[in-house]
Order: sequence, then structure tokens, then C-alpha cells
Amino acid sequence: MEESFLESFGRLSLQQPQPRPPAPPPPRGTPPRRHSFRKHLYLLRGLPGSGKTTLARQLQHDFPRALIFSTDDFFFREDGAYEFNPDFLEEAHEWNQKRARKAMRNGISPIIIDNTNLHAWEMKPYAVMVYQTEQKNLFRLEMDMIVFRPEMKKHSWSPKRKNTPNERTV
Repeated sequence: MEESFLESFGRLSLQQPQPRPPAPPPPRGTPPRRHSFRKHLYLLRGLPGSGKTTLARQLQHDFPRALIFSTDDFFFREDGAYEFNPDFLEEAHEWNQKRARKAMRNGISPIIIDNTNLHAWEMKPYAVMVYQTEQKNLFRLEMDMIVFRPEMKKHSWSPKRKNTPNERTV
């Protein structure tokens, strides 16, 4: 990335650019194009142990500004030990959603939600956050869902499911 960034500077010129003829008007009925800064929210979805956290860490390595939000973090004690308590699961989800919402409002990108997200109710609050953020015109946020599924076995009777446009199977 640094090399391409430096190459971009090598192509800069101190000469004034030649004026271009005005662009033709857009075809009738086409909305005007607005410049937007695209931010990304990645919803990782899969069974425990399927590799979501490993992928989240790789994404953070590739994009150092990325923040990972996992409900599991709520259950880590100060000494680093993990102690899950199902009585606090609802509170843990609310805590994680609050952290993600704050990051969205602060313009952080990418944001990685590292939860099982097996049920719609687990994903819905994040989708609502995306919608609310866009309505306030803070920035354009794209949401990708990355789905982890075990390999289909030959003797499996389950039909293969096609991904929706914003889903990727890993």
C-alpha cells in the first residue's frame, strides 16, 4: 500500500491542468452523483470455532484502523480468563452494540462484528445502526456479511444455499 501511495505522488505535476470541456448533462431521470466516503461494517457469521475471530484478526492486520467488536469480550475477566455466564448474555450484546454504535458515529472503518450472528435478532441492531447512520448523512456505510459454513459432505442431504449479494462464504 505504501508503494502505491508513493507512486501516486510520482505522477503529480506542478503544471496547471488543461481545462476540460464541460461534461454533458446526465441523462434525464438519473439522480446526480454525490461524492461519498464509503465505510465498511463486516458482520462475521458462523458457528463457534469456525474461524471468525481468526479472520477478524487478519482483517485488523490488513487494515490497522479496523476495530473488532465481540460480545465475547464482555466475559473476559481482568486477569484475561474467559468466564461465560448466560445470565448476562443480553447485557453483553447491548454492551457490544453500544461500542459499535460509538465507533460508527466516530467514523471508524472498517468495523468488524465478531459474533456468531446465527439468528436475525443478533444481526438486526447492527443493520439498524447502518440505516440510522446513513439517514443522518454521517457517511455511506456498506455492510458485508461473511458466513462460515462447514464443507458439504457427499452424503449430506442438505441442498447448497446460494449467497445473497452481500454474503461471502469462507
